[in-house]
This record gives sequence, C-alpha cells and structure tokens, in this order.
Amino acid sequence: MANNIQEVQRLLGYIPYGKSNAIHAEDIALQLGYSTGGNQVETRQLIRYAIQQGNIILSTPANGYWRSNNKQEVIDYINALLSRADDILTRSNEIKNAWNSVNPNNLIP
Repeated sequence: MANNIQEVQRLLGYIPYGKSNAIHAEDIALQLGYSTGGNQVETRQLIRYAIQQGNIILSTPANGYWRSNNKQEVIDYINALLSRADDILTRSNEIKNAWNSVNPNNLIP
C-alpha cells in the first residue's frame, strides 16, 4: 500500500457522502484489497493521508466513515474532536499529578 493520489482517488470511490451512508474501515479495506486483520491500519493511514490532502472525511465508531459537504456537520465533528482532545489532555494531567503526589522525589515535569 502506498499513500499517493491514485490510492486516495480509489479510496474516495468507496467513501460515500452522508452519515447515513457511512462505511466501516473493514469494509473499505476489503474494497481496496487491504488487510482486514487487526485495526485496518493501512486503511486508516490512507484515510488520514486523504484528509491531509484536503478531503473532508468524517467518522464515528458506530457509523464508520463518510464524506461531508454540510458545514454544520463538519463544525459538530470538529467540536467533538476538540472535546476528545481536551478530555485526553485532562486525563494525562491527572495521571501526571497523581504520579507526582506519590513520588515527590521522582517528579514528572
């Protein structure tokens, strides 16, 4: 598998518009002839590459992947990503603070 424009074009042929038409990574992998074992790493890498190339591909674990041309849907998706990022940062700070409170002579900066 190579992340290139030709592969992105193939990928886009399998990712539909609209959340109600979303497709899961395993199904995309099957269509592309990629491995479906594990977590579909190759497929997810290609999807990330496609997004970096300017394609609007959204996803949820329950629905799968879809393309969007709906501004509010994209805004909602961005807000959900930011909320997850905030939650992860909060959790990492809590773990660091917990470590530091019980290990005052071996602090994590």
